Amino acid sequence: MSEQLELEMEIIKTDFYLKLASEADMETVLHDFYKQEEITVFDEETGEAITVVDEETGEEITQIENELCFVPNTSDYTVDIVGTIQEPTGNTLTSDEGMEFPEMQEIDGWHVNIRLVGDAMRDIVEALDTLHGVTPEVPKRVWL
Repeated sequence: MSEQLELEMEIIKTDFYLKLASEADMETVLHDFYKQEEITVFDEETGEAITVVDEETGEEITQIENELCFVPNTSDYTVDIVGTIQEPTGNTLTSDEGMEFPEMQEIDGWHVNIRLVGDAMRDIVEALDTLHGVTPEVPKRVWL
């Protein structure tokens, strides 16, 4: 097979496994997956938009910004928040009923999987992968 054909057959990565320091880092690290919509407040009796004065600028506005909202799915990507992951320690414990089970310990970090559907977010996700990406031998959670 020619080298050119092999290059053309290169598989484009679509699944990314990220490990953040903690859940608290999500909003900062994944800020491109958070949206802030402006909402219009209406008078219940008249149905007209209410004008509000912006406390910082003194400007009259009819729309105010809503809180940041995490958007886990769009037509371009899907985000799976795995959170904490546990793995066996190698020790076996016994329940009160006499059943044996593996002792588990938490792995450091907060885990997030991202699957790209299109290329709209590719540069952003690849940059995240460079900073926070991990390559698990056997992922604990995978896409179907």
